Amino acid sequence: MTGITKIQKKQVLQKTEQTAVDSTDIQVVCFKLGTEPYGLDIMQIKEIVRYQKVQPVPKAPFFIDGVINLRGMVIPIIDLRKRFEAPSDISSRTRIIIAQLENRIVGIVVDDVTDIISLSKTHLMPPGMVKGAEAEYLDAMADIKGELLFVINLDKMLTAEEKISLIAPV
Repeated sequence: MTGITKIQKKQVLQKTEQTAVDSTDIQVVCFKLGTEPYGLDIMQIKEIVRYQKVQPVPKAPFFIDGVINLRGMVIPIIDLRKRFEAPSDISSRTRIIIAQLENRIVGIVVDDVTDIISLSKTHLMPPGMVKGAEAEYLDAMADIKGELLFVINLDKMLTAEEKISLIAPV
């Protein structure tokens, strides 16, 4: 799957409502940073768009690529690859996940959006054993077909000072 559209997200949300998914399950949008699989709670995601040219912002933190204009809304763009100190390269599969970060809308650059899955909270593992740049941003880990999926907590992604520096609240 090359990307998740608004329609696909709406279908997942409708399916969730129709089947009354157990409150111990979460819907996760899966994506890649390099070859590593990550996930975000679908409830924080507004939409997923193809990568587009980002306008740099002077004196922005190193992991803020700049801003985009998405249908008249100026959105700051966070490059998770830079935040996690990983190589960043733009390809035809690069996507921007438009998400809610506390009371702000941000774009998050990822290498590829791969799937939407349902995870039982009982199968999530605490991220305590993970070390490195991304450890403080993780909510949990899950074993998906023998591969570890790291579930990111967006609200922990930025410091209070970095959140204040973002453009206009929602």
